[in-house]
Amino acid sequence: MTNLDINRKQGNGNEKLKQIEGDGWTSIYLPAICAGIIMTVVLFVAIACSKKSDSSANRISAPAESAASSAAPTTTATAAAPQAPKKIKKHRPVNATYVNGTYGVSFSYPRKYSLAAGNGKALAPVQTSFLKPGAVQIAAVDVPDDSYPETDFSSALLNVSVNPVMSAEECSQFVPATNDKEAAKPSTVKLGPNEFTALEQMNGEMTHQSDLKYYHLFKNGACYEFALDVETSRKADEDLAQVDRMKVFQKLQKVLATARVKDVELPGVEKASETAKTETPVEDSKTEKAQVVSPVEQK
Repeated sequence: MTNLDINRKQGNGNEKLKQIEGDGWTSIYLPAICAGIIMTVVLFVAIACSKKSDSSANRISAPAESAASSAAPTTTATAAAPQAPKKIKKHRPVNATYVNGTYGVSFSYPRKYSLAAGNGKALAPVQTSFLKPGAVQIAAVDVPDDSYPETDFSSALLNVSVNPVMSAEECSQFVPATNDKEAAKPSTVKLGPNEFTALEQMNGEMTHQSDLKYYHLFKNGACYEFALDVETSRKADEDLAQVDRMKVFQKLQKVLATARVKDVELPGVEKASETAKTETPVEDSKTEKAQVVSPVEQK
């Protein structure tokens, strides 16, 4: 063989070796490179998608947050709405106050008692104890009939009257009870700011009794009377406990202790004074002058 043939054979071998080596590198590294490129692309796509999804989620959740924030005040307002009209209950006072500006009388009494205002010279619920006629009823306060169950308690009240045609001396006296064999003497009693002339009288029989306590006060040129009445009643065949009259009177006296009589000009007193001036004869006035002058003439 010649050298040329040998060189050609060696050259062909080298070319085949190079081709094999080239084919092995491509088959080994090219898939890895392609896979890396594909993974890189997929990764970029995934990142891009995730960013888009995050941005879209943010865009979608933003109104929800705003809606939640807007709903929060609404919920608060809705929750606060029932509390806004809620009103504080004001408890009524236990006692009420009666005021009569014409006669200057006022007093406080429990609301559970019933009040009846007087209408001039109408008949009073209890008999007055003035020495003279001309009484004017002002008001009356009644204790509920069911205040003392299972007892012989019938009724109890406080009546207020005024007589404008009486003097201070006459106001300190009372009409004696017809069935009192030994008439009780008046006494001085102070209740609250007032000092009264008081007298107690018992009327009636065993089946029906009336225990009266009168309190007189002279003011504004008239006689004010506060009459406290406690009545008991029972049938012959009834077995009832006796009510404690003292306790009933104590409740009425608490009302009386709140009584106030202001300084006012009573209409009845004005009429009485005018009538006295009109009806005074001229001869009486001359006699009064003569009575005054007579001691001087004797000198």
